Amino acid sequence: MGDYLLFMLRVREIVEELKVFERNKVPFEVKVLGVATYIQTSSVRRTARILSELHPVSKTSVWNWIRKFEEKLPVVSEKKRRYSIALDETVVKSNKKAYYVYSAVDVEKNELILMRVYTNRNYLVSRSFLKEVLKFCENKPRFIVDKAPWLIDALKSLDLEFEHQTFRREKPG
Repeated sequence: MGDYLLFMLRVREIVEELKVFERNKVPFEVKVLGVATYIQTSSVRRTARILSELHPVSKTSVWNWIRKFEEKLPVVSEKKRRYSIALDETVVKSNKKAYYVYSAVDVEKNELILMRVYTNRNYLVSRSFLKEVLKFCENKPRFIVDKAPWLIDALKSLDLEFEHQTFRREKPG
């Protein structure tokens, strides 16, 4: 599967496709939340503490997940000229709670620009996330999104160019 197609998958599927997590001692959803929470907080200790409310995890485990994730998909923090950004939000459920993981990936550079976890999804959350993404862009790039109305409304409100693509992978057979 080409790099471009890889980013047309949902966040959960991206992490699965990258084959970051080999063992299953900790539920997959908790690991995805762990990566997103670490990217948001930049603290292994804080991430482990937050995740421990869902499932017992050590700081060492969190550090190992982050290291493996960044080997497969670099996380950038500098402002660059960008042309095409795949934007997605997916729900991750753990302990009967829903968490919404938003992500933005520079398709040409194969870099994760931003990943955030929220407790709800709507126009305001999407608009806030987009504004954060734009802080890493020297220009106004074109966004690739699925048909989530909250994302489309936020893009329109910020006068950003976008195109619709379905992010779901087709099942064989």
